[in-house]
Amino acid sequence: MNTSSAEGGMHPGAPKRVALLGGSFDPITDAHLKCAAEIIHCGAAEEVWLVPCGARPDKPSLTRSTLDRLLMCHLAVNTTFGSSFPVKVSDIELKEEKALPTWNLLQKLKKERTDIVPLFVIGSDLVPTLKSWDEGERLWAEENFIIIDRPGYELNDAAQYPPNSTKLEPPGKAFTLASQELSSSEIRKRLAMQFGERERDALRGRNYPMVEGLVPAPVLAHIIRYRLYE
Repeated sequence: MNTSSAEGGMHPGAPKRVALLGGSFDPITDAHLKCAAEIIHCGAAEEVWLVPCGARPDKPSLTRSTLDRLLMCHLAVNTTFGSSFPVKVSDIELKEEKALPTWNLLQKLKKERTDIVPLFVIGSDLVPTLKSWDEGERLWAEENFIIIDRPGYELNDAAQYPPNSTKLEPPGKAFTLASQELSSSEIRKRLAMQFGERERDALRGRNYPMVEGLVPAPVLAHIIRYRLYE
């Protein structure tokens, strides 16, 4: 395991190191954006691509379309970061019938983009189960990862990490990483909470003020305009 901020791949002519931050993004939150920014700030990759997953029949709560979640990611990125900040959104799963397993996603991407080295971003809570994923043994042994510590799931032994992985840490531990703990499920829970009768009528049954400041304003406007969580 590499615990430094970044190694190689950052000189002219070398494949670009691209961090793939996958997820349902249902919806995308400020925490996802902070995570993407910190990957760049720590030098762990040259670019970050947000990759909204395709349809998940195994996940009944995911009823928003891939297109809506992709649009929310674009709105979030375009209104949070400057045009030169290297965070982008990938539509690689948009036309897939269902979400690609991580192994298939990485193989498809490497076939289509030979100019990059993909690094898949996962939380430390998922590392112990990684070998049980589709093609998990090959994922563990062959692919590159950026590991983000989750509270209560810290991994202190290098043997607990995939061999080609980087733990996300500030260079020289010069600063503290911004919080990444706000989840999409928490946002959905808050949207489903109710005020009193008057407020409920005004908000058409959704508690939008409870998520003000937790999702980018244009994303919340998109949610309200198209009633995505009603």
